[in-house]
Amino acid sequence: MIVVSGFFENGVFVPDRPLANIKGKQRAVLNIEEMDDGKKQLRVNAWREFSRAVKASHEVLEGEPERVRFKAPEQIESL
Repeated sequence: MIVVSGFFENGVFVPDRPLANIKGKQRAVLNIEEMDDGKKQLRVNAWREFSRAVKASHEVLEGEPERVRFKAPEQIESL
């Protein structure tokens, strides 16, 4: 058994890291952990703050965008 962490958004599971050595069709189980309301509200507030900062920025972007992986507030606190 392989355990893969990640997130589920808009009907798609996105793993935290690339999956290797998985060949062909494999049976899998997806266990969705529900967040308590306090953690959910922290994330909502963090995204709102991020959105306001992006909208307030007048920085001109150059080049092609790169994929960004944001950390959850709990992960940031443990650093």
